[in-house]
Amino acid sequence: MTHYRSALEEIARRIGPGVSDLSFVLVLEGGTLVLGVERFDLHVETRTDKAIVFSGRWRDVRVRWAFTLAQGGYWVTLDVASEHGLDCAAITSLGLTYRSADEDATAWRVPTCGLDIGRVGMLKVESVDESAPDSLMRGVFKDSRTSGLFVGTHLPQSFLHLYRVREAERNGVTLTCTTQFTDGAGKGTQLESEATWVCASKPIADAIEAYASHVPLAPARPAPPVGWNSWDYYAQAVSMDDLVENMEEIRKDPVFARQIRYIVLDDGWAHACGEWYTNYRFPGGLKRIASEISNRGFVPGIWTAPAIAHSASVAALRSPEFLVKDAYGDPKDAGLWMAGHYIVDPTHPSGEAFIRDLYTRLFEAGFRAFKVDFVSFLAGVERFHDPTKGPYDVIRGLFGLIRECVTDASHIIGCSLPEECGPGCADSGRTGIDIHNHWSHIEWAVDYSQTRYWLHNRVWVNDLDFLVVRGKDTSLEEETNVLNPAARNPDPPRWRSGPVFTREEAQTWANLVALSGGSVFLSDRVRTLNEEGRGLIRKVLKVAPTGVAACPLDLCDDVRASLWLQTLADEYRLGIINWSDEAQDRVFSFQEYGLAIPAEAIDVWSGDIQQIQGGQLTLSLVPHASALIRWSKRV
Repeated sequence: MTHYRSALEEIARRIGPGVSDLSFVLVLEGGTLVLGVERFDLHVETRTDKAIVFSGRWRDVRVRWAFTLAQGGYWVTLDVASEHGLDCAAITSLGLTYRSADEDATAWRVPTCGLDIGRVGMLKVESVDESAPDSLMRGVFKDSRTSGLFVGTHLPQSFLHLYRVREAERNGVTLTCTTQFTDGAGKGTQLESEATWVCASKPIADAIEAYASHVPLAPARPAPPVGWNSWDYYAQAVSMDDLVENMEEIRKDPVFARQIRYIVLDDGWAHACGEWYTNYRFPGGLKRIASEISNRGFVPGIWTAPAIAHSASVAALRSPEFLVKDAYGDPKDAGLWMAGHYIVDPTHPSGEAFIRDLYTRLFEAGFRAFKVDFVSFLAGVERFHDPTKGPYDVIRGLFGLIRECVTDASHIIGCSLPEECGPGCADSGRTGIDIHNHWSHIEWAVDYSQTRYWLHNRVWVNDLDFLVVRGKDTSLEEETNVLNPAARNPDPPRWRSGPVFTREEAQTWANLVALSGGSVFLSDRVRTLNEEGRGLIRKVLKVAPTGVAACPLDLCDDVRASLWLQTLADEYRLGIINWSDEAQDRVFSFQEYGLAIPAEAIDVWSGDIQQIQGGQLTLSLVPHASALIRWSKRV
């Protein structure tokens, strides 16, 4: 056994039980040459208590493979250099095998953050598709209490970094961590993988906490914004009259009027993506919109999608030079949700000028909140005008340009902004899928947020999405949505699947928004809410936003977390959710989660004192219902 092999085995032992077969892979010559660790004459270059660095050579290709001890795990990077252009498509900086001693691993959970929005949540190993990788972080865990394998990427990133999990023989999985380079960057003479933190000695909550610590808490934590947004009720069918109606309704309600600061006009105001001028539903233009909002005492906000342009827009038809190009040099279609739109290249001088003009005009018109959407398409771009930039570098540059135009006097909301871009891009950021007033969307939103709660006050202020409550028990309208094209489909897609909210489901979503600690934006048509619906909103506005994100206590015990603990300055709040279609009795043991048994606990909604017997709180919850319980820290 060579010296470097014994050193690798030592690192594997330190990462945690069950880890073996550490390796790396280079993909060179445009993808035609694949070099594994065995092709390099590796030796230990540096060895200290905190770091082990391996170096080696294959022909004129030199590598440095570094493992740096931190927070009970290792940061792993692979540097590659050559006197000639590398033409490197990808670097797998870490591959490993992870096995259980005795158990069947197929039922273990694989936390999946959602690079593919259809494959997100706590997937089981047996259902994970190796061809559908994830980014940011991933792992393999039996439950919330047992140590498992965790990997996460250092923020901020420059390039797409993908995690693939595959079921292996003998009760285990294989995992690879691969940095993909854009065409231009991959042709350089020196490349470095993104840094991966790997640990297999902690339960998932401890692993996430340790990983998150590499992004410090913001020294000055901004107050989460509170407002109203037009999107969820109106979608693109919104007008100036709709905006005015809702502002007047908000002003009539003392609680709403006192708490709501921002009024954000979402999609539907512009002629088309790429033609950022008002359409016929907004006579008077941008300055009238902003003045109608500010004259009523609110801060004007507006939605934009600067990285896309409709294929029939003037921008696309007359300025193709600033569109992202495909392998043939033709404009690249955005695909997926935005088929028929091209991607704007912010690194092209004309693209930069186009974006600068947009945000300068909006700022001068009077807007001070900017919801910036559909920027994640840039993460998948393979070639930019500036060949040296990685996709996350480009997105950071885009937001830096927007900030320059709208100044620090404005609040920037990142929507579809990849958290891989790191802190400083946006003031607040969406954590997942759009909410709609269907139970399926609550499940979907939590599939995202249960692994992203830690971003709050580190990368941005978390935005769980709108506080919507309208449904059959909370609305004056029989129909509570714009057209649902799959409403009668017996096998509907996940998007807007099933009936609209019951009262219990609306309250569960309200609890989750309050527990998130972040932004609170209403998005119902206020006039059509009955007193039950308005009461739900008033309660949330009285207890939120706190600025403190709740942490899930039972990650990986099931598909999604059902226990959420929010630790405030003087009290705890506990959210308990029944995700089941059947009624449940839930028992919460304070000592089991390291909490002192309180003298009393109070239901936030009813104000009733909850009985605690034998150090346990017992609740009966109907399907899809939840409870929000608070108690003092003073025992």
